[in-house]
Order: sequence, then C-alpha cells, then structure tokens
Amino acid sequence: MVRIFIAAVESQRDRMDLDRSVGTPIERQLIIRNFSDATYPELIDIERRGHGFYAWGLRATPRNIENWFLMSVGDFILIAQKGSFRHYAKVLGRYENAKAARAIWGVDAPDEEVREYLFFLSEPIALGLACSELADYLEAETAEFSRVPDEVMDRIEADFGNVERFARRRLLNTAVGGPILDMSGMIRVSERDMSRMQLLEPQNSKDGRQAVIDTIIRRRGHPTFRQTLLEAYEYRCAITSFNAPDALEAACIVPFRGKFTHHPSNGLLLRADIHTLFDLGKIAIDTGTMSVVMTEDLMQTNYRILAGRPLHYPKEEAHRPSSEALDLHRRLAGL
Repeated sequence: MVRIFIAAVESQRDRMDLDRSVGTPIERQLIIRNFSDATYPELIDIERRGHGFYAWGLRATPRNIENWFLMSVGDFILIAQKGSFRHYAKVLGRYENAKAARAIWGVDAPDEEVREYLFFLSEPIALGLACSELADYLEAETAEFSRVPDEVMDRIEADFGNVERFARRRLLNTAVGGPILDMSGMIRVSERDMSRMQLLEPQNSKDGRQAVIDTIIRRRGHPTFRQTLLEAYEYRCAITSFNAPDALEAACIVPFRGKFTHHPSNGLLLRADIHTLFDLGKIAIDTGTMSVVMTEDLMQTNYRILAGRPLHYPKEEAHRPSSEALDLHRRLAGL
C-alpha cells in the first residue's frame, strides 16, 4: 500500500534545516562523501530521479523510528508548517546515517537532535495550501512525523482510485486547474529550472551588463508609473521612509488590474528589499489601521521592527493606494 506521511516543521531550527535540504538541493559531494561506496549506484539513481539531492531526516524517537521503518520508496511526504502544507514530494530512498545527517544539518547538533533516520525525496513541490483544505482526509498533527492511518488511505483509494490521483486533484490543482504554489515556491521552481538550463549565464561582458540594466529597469517598474509614485510619495519608501531614489521601486499592489495596473492607486513606492517581500506575500497592509502585517517567519528576523508600522501615503487623494487592492493582496498572501 502506498502511504502518506506528514512531517511537521515548527521550530526556527527545523525551518533552517528545511531550507538546507528541501528548499534547496544538497551539495552533491556532501552526499557522496558521507555514504559508503556500496550505496553509490543507488545514490546516482536517486540524484537522477530527484533532479538533485533533496532529503529530510528524523530524530531517534520511538515513534519516528517506527514510522521510518514503515516508509517505502514511492510513498508520499507532506511537510506542514504553521497550519499549511508547504512541500510535497515522493520518497526515493531511506538510510540510517548519522554521519551524513550531521554533514547536511550541522555537525554541532547534540546526539538527540541528529536527524540520522533520513530519506531522500523527489524534487519538492512548494505548496501554499491550508491544512484545513484537506481536513476531510488528513490531519496536520503536531507530532514531528506521522503516518496517515491505513483506513484513511483505503478511503482515499476508494474515492480517487489511487494516491497519485488524490495528489493531483487535491494538492496540485485549484478549481481552475492551476498549481497551488505560494509565490516563494514558484520562484524557487523557476530558479532551479533556470540554473539547470544555465539561463542566468551571460555569453560575454556586454551581454552581462545589458542583462543587469534590463533587470533593474523591469524591477523598478514602468518608468512613467515609477516617476509618478516617486513624486507622489516625495521620494520616500511608503513603509520605511527610506529616501535613496536609486533603491526605490514602483510596486504594483495587484499584478494585473486591467487599465488600472499602472494607476497610482494600484501602486506603492517601496525600497527594493521591501518590494521583494511584498511581492512574495511576506508583508501586507491592514487597511483597518493602514499598518504593516507580516508572516510569522519574517517576525523571527530583523524585519520584525516593521510590524505595525503605519503606511506613509501621498497627500493627494487620487494617488493614495486602493483599499480594495490592498485587501486583495493581503488575502492572496494569506495574512
């Protein structure tokens, strides 16, 4: 029977570990050096099928070990964080290897924290799916690692035919047939594809310089739109009040609003890094207080000082950001 396992990632340390081995591929030589020569053919096959090495690991608790032994190649893994399913992948292989675990997730971890019961994954698909959306089948338990009960798996197979079809219909597709990827996930997938195809490499210095210029112009926003916002916001970031014009960008609140896309009411003048966080849905605006709200993970960083900060907006009412657009952006961000 194909099974589904749910890994809960809650602590800051767990999230950092997740970024090292699931959010980004693990360095190839790090894996090869820390496994025996006898496993080399298996590892090469895992690397080929997974488009690189991705892995997660479990600490040596009785429940984790029991579930790890029940896991088989071809089973499904869902990684849950803060009430949402964030990653989806298939198991490509499992190994007990404390040496490799320390190399992947940190050599300074105490013995009880080492993720020695590790398993390799197919290239993870980043999700932005609330656990409540699958509550009719799956429970995102608070345990570090859990197995979906056999009776639930039987019901999934009865309702969908097989687990693959369940995953396609309930995990990877919305009502309009699009993947349920959060913005960070879409960017990571694109980055991986570009890296593999070497699309980020200019052919010569002239091409490289032009690529930089083109990127900056695109990122700053439509020139007329940007200039309008610069004047409307008096050359200051709407959130930080930062006033270096070269680092200020015209952010569209909603990427496409027809003829209003480049209207000042659909724009915010933001410092470049704040623009990125806004587009990623890490930062949004509460229109009730016209102040900044942000994701929990961002609250663990230096950006937390911006939480609750009032939005600075233009004196001219016609240039002020649309509450409707800000509310839509916040809903899309899940904040």
